Amino acid sequence: MGNGKIGVCLVGCGFIGSTHAERWRQIPEARLVACVDLEKERAKFFEETYGFQECGEELDRFLSLDTVDVVDVCTPTYTHKDIVLKCLEQGKHVIVEKPISLKLSDAREMIRRAADSRLKLMVAHVLRFWGEYVLAKRLITEDAIGEPSVARAYRQSAFPSWAWENWHDYLNKGGGVFVDMSIHDVDFLRWSMGEIEEVYAQGGTYVRRNASSHDYTHALLKFKNGAIAYVEGSWIMPEDYPFTTFLEVAGTRGILQVDNQSTATVSLHRRGRVERFTPFEKDGYYLELQAFVQSVLNDTPPPVSGEEGLRSLEVVLAALKSVLTGEPVKLPLEADVVE
Repeated sequence: MGNGKIGVCLVGCGFIGSTHAERWRQIPEARLVACVDLEKERAKFFEETYGFQECGEELDRFLSLDTVDVVDVCTPTYTHKDIVLKCLEQGKHVIVEKPISLKLSDAREMIRRAADSRLKLMVAHVLRFWGEYVLAKRLITEDAIGEPSVARAYRQSAFPSWAWENWHDYLNKGGGVFVDMSIHDVDFLRWSMGEIEEVYAQGGTYVRRNASSHDYTHALLKFKNGAIAYVEGSWIMPEDYPFTTFLEVAGTRGILQVDNQSTATVSLHRRGRVERFTPFEKDGYYLELQAFVQSVLNDTPPPVSGEEGLRSLEVVLAALKSVLTGEPVKLPLEADVVE
């Protein structure tokens, strides 16, 4: 780390990579050293657009640089394990996009290697940093709605056909809509309501019939404290359908809602009145990367550890297993679900 700045190497110059790159260049403590992508033109575009010092197709060359302190892995899920382990072997701290991996065994190995190497491994569960969700978590924690008992969350969009080589089509590459997209809501619910003990899910492939992954899933989550939640993930919406999310948590004394289609992002109903909270200045992507930087600079645990990423992965894989078997699935899971 030169001059108190963190040297960043970004791997994966796609949609989420561009989202991260834009935020990286806004972080004063970050120095954009290199960007990597299998498609040279993409890497070159990132170099020119976001101000990376170098670009290329081979990660190994940049991992050998002393100027690289951290690696931001924004590649398809099925590539996470190999890339993360390679970075850890070269002594680099890593932030990896969610899900941490597709296999529980891979996630456990990544966590173990990071611990053995005394390196930071953070999973980019961005809702933990998104203003309205942070506020919702605080309101729940501060007992604003009493004891949370029932929740529902959904996330709807068209199929992400823009993705590289349509990797979301394949069960063994992306895991399907619940693993890839609903893990956001599952992670938030775990974070704010506690651990989950059983999952029952239904779903399938309804629009892209030639795909092996599921494009629609809904699941009922049973929490250890007795609460329940309904979570829905959908890629079956029309192409021009706006990306839509909704969260509602009902407690013993009130109810709160987070709705990305309204101006008042958070609404709190309690004691005969309604309180509304407006959007926030910094978005979750910036705040999660900034939190990772501070973890590295101050040598503190990352705010979303590999273990946290593993627990949320376990829940969404339990939902996938439930769809495949038609039966409720109890946690913890021992064996991998995706081969």
